[in-house]
Amino acid sequence: MMKKSKLLITVFITVFVVGIGGFGLYRITKSASYIKEKVPEAINIDAIAANQPTEKTAQASNPTPTIPAATPVVPATPPSPPTELNLAMKFYTQAPFGDWREPWQNSCEEASMLLIANTYFKHNWTREQFRDQILAIVAYENKMYGDYKENDINQIVKTLKEFLKLKGVIHKDPSFKDVQNILAKGHFIIVPLAGKELKNPFYTNGGPDYHVMVIKGYKANEKIITEDVGTRSGENYVYSWKTIINAMHDYTIPIDNGAKILIEVIPPS
Repeated sequence: MMKKSKLLITVFITVFVVGIGGFGLYRITKSASYIKEKVPEAINIDAIAANQPTEKTAQASNPTPTIPAATPVVPATPPSPPTELNLAMKFYTQAPFGDWREPWQNSCEEASMLLIANTYFKHNWTREQFRDQILAIVAYENKMYGDYKENDINQIVKTLKEFLKLKGVIHKDPSFKDVQNILAKGHFIIVPLAGKELKNPFYTNGGPDYHVMVIKGYKANEKIITEDVGTRSGENYVYSWKTIINAMHDYTIPIDNGAKILIEVIPPS
């Protein structure tokens, strides 16, 4: 009798949560089995940039040696990235006020770009301002592409450049080492994914077919730290690299045919 009562209470709570959660394909749900993984202390990107050698300092520290012309010059080995890294970033979901109806249901690309712009340009947007910026990008994309939903990598790079004045560099078939090297420069990453392959317990209905998020750090044992705008629990959300690379696909139909590709977003000069 006690077990039956607990079951009825659980069903009631589940129905109630789903009933008030909006209409998004990946509304926030509570997963009692999920324990959030610890991440390294976040580092401000300015601290990373301060330690990056400029061209002049690199030349000064590595003067051209006087050697015979026949002697081959071996390029300097780039410094190894740290064992773990977590870049600081203010987090908002793609539905800043918890309303998962359109356009918020399909605003993961816009929200991910804006998280990066907010950090790089030090806008310090409030929740209201972040919401308004999403609407502004949606309006821009409707004008430029005829729709704001399911933007592929090339469209995201174009929006970064034309709307946010940021350069995006595309990397094909990236490795975990590539991700480490990009983040070690203080550069954020935007990654397109087959959402259902992420197996995120906070998604409903298995998650969206197509999803985009920010990669902002990594841990030992090939763990990736993300800002997953698709859930309220997405701040510093940790996935395994295996999960990320398996789910990594540019937008196409079917999504599993999409290229394994990501965008390195370059800070403004």
